[in-house]
Amino acid sequence: MLEALRARAGELVPQSYLHKSLRTSRSRVSEVLSELEREGLVTRVRVGSQYLVKLLDFSGEPVGRLKTLHVGIVWSSEYPFLSLFAKKVKEKLNAVIKISVFASSVQATKALVLGDLELALTPAITQLYFYAVFKDFKMIGGGAYGGSKVLVKDSVNAHTTYSSELSTMDLVRSLTTREGIIPTDTLTKYFRSPEEILKAAYTGAAKYVVVWHPIYRRLEEIGYREVLRSEELGVTYCCTLAASNTVPKEMRRALSRIYRESLEEYVKAPEKWVEWYALQVGIPRDVVADSLREYRVNPSLSRVELYRYASRIPIEIPSINTILGDLLEVEE
Repeated sequence: MLEALRARAGELVPQSYLHKSLRTSRSRVSEVLSELEREGLVTRVRVGSQYLVKLLDFSGEPVGRLKTLHVGIVWSSEYPFLSLFAKKVKEKLNAVIKISVFASSVQATKALVLGDLELALTPAITQLYFYAVFKDFKMIGGGAYGGSKVLVKDSVNAHTTYSSELSTMDLVRSLTTREGIIPTDTLTKYFRSPEEILKAAYTGAAKYVVVWHPIYRRLEEIGYREVLRSEELGVTYCCTLAASNTVPKEMRRALSRIYRESLEEYVKAPEKWVEWYALQVGIPRDVVADSLREYRVNPSLSRVELYRYASRIPIEIPSINTILGDLLEVEE
């Protein structure tokens, strides 16, 4: 069994794969893996109805240096700093950053907890909820904030508000509704992709929308006007960088340092890093360049600030302080 795991060192291997490839009974595979766990040679993570197995070395860290790091993001103009981060990771760790673009933050964070990604830049609120359930990743870096707006189209009769779900947009929607900016009698509808919200807007189904750059530029072109920006509500965290626990702790710490350095260098000349990022996500260069005026960089992770942020989430999550204590790997 160890040989089968060594052949896939550095990967999360479904327990069912071992049963089938070794032609051994499920009970025998489970028995052997339990013994290997006690000896500190493997670790198992339960995801849904299946177990994923990881080979460990004697220090309890996953075997196999990661040469490719897949970073999950939401389709957005928010992350040009990933260009510099990718450059530094290659120089310092000899690893390649590959960007995977998702339609929503829920999809991207789900891919992280399922082991399909090593890293994810998704909203802090999404990570808090997923961590409360799965606890198999760590938050290792800040990111950008701003770049989102509440818009309204006065000519639309529908009493609806469109937002992405379990995201910064959702938090902004909730805060503006509680403050009476969006009428409380409007019906909230969640969109799962940029295409879906654009369709709702073009067909007159959405009166209020809470969206990010560059989507709001498209909506402003068809008559939507700005009600407010997310910064006006004091939302100073949007997406933060999370790393899967399948990435060795030492490497997570190194990535955290490199990421912070990248953000601090990026703000000095952000326009230098637009080209590569635009090609990766399929957004025109001029649109990404326009976003540089919309987003602000927040490289730090502060437990105090994240607690204040989480305290504004309307649905209480179990013990915010406890979750932040476990979730934060670096803190200033």
